[in-house]
Amino acid sequence: MKVIVHPDYAAWKDEISRIPEEFDRRGETLYQGRNTVKRFQQGGTRWVVKRYKRPNIVQRIAYTFFEPSKAERAYRYAHLLKEKGISTPEGIAYIEEKKHGLLRDSYFVSTECTDRPIFPELVETPAYDGTLTDALGAFFVRLHESGILHGDLNLNNILYRRTPDGQCHFTVIDTNRSHFKDNPTPEECLDNLKRVTHRRDLLEDIVGKYARLRGWDRTGSIRFVLDALERFEKRRALKRRLRGKKP
Repeated sequence: MKVIVHPDYAAWKDEISRIPEEFDRRGETLYQGRNTVKRFQQGGTRWVVKRYKRPNIVQRIAYTFFEPSKAERAYRYAHLLKEKGISTPEGIAYIEEKKHGLLRDSYFVSTECTDRPIFPELVETPAYDGTLTDALGAFFVRLHESGILHGDLNLNNILYRRTPDGQCHFTVIDTNRSHFKDNPTPEECLDNLKRVTHRRDLLEDIVGKYARLRGWDRTGSIRFVLDALERFEKRRALKRRLRGKKP
């Protein structure tokens, strides 16, 4: 078993090393789906542990010999985002377990962020707060100008809080599929926004504010993102049909 612990948490290595054997019987489940996310109480602190879905044989070979596992990327990217001034839960450790020489299970351990999910504040609110979408558009500009293309940029992966002076502070999660590059093109940036939300009026608002801040054509930027979203939805629906799932 491979256990990599950030130096700031070296004193907890024994406890972290026991996570795989204790994961199924301890902790509070926060999310159960393709991956499993749990909250663990450690002394006076709380950690969030994400166990990634067990990879198939092709992925096991790839993650063992050719590319970092999802857990390793999550750990690395957490620190890279911090270096770039983007808020994300602090990476504490990652763990990899192998069977027959190939990766089987992997875990990412982070600090807990208690900020609120932004999804219900916008998607589930008919008359949503325009100041929140203003701030969110500006945050996406800062993200892209920092060379960060979040691999799953949707409102479920953004937490927020308002500071005492009324400013919005955003934190991103689920960053292991992100890409980092200097000066991403306008097309790359706009394409990165296509999955922010499937609610069209909200997406148009956010993209319009984003485009204005970047000095780009508003109408053209919105059309680009909506077209990209439509193509994405069609591809996803086709994949689900091929797998025999309901749309």
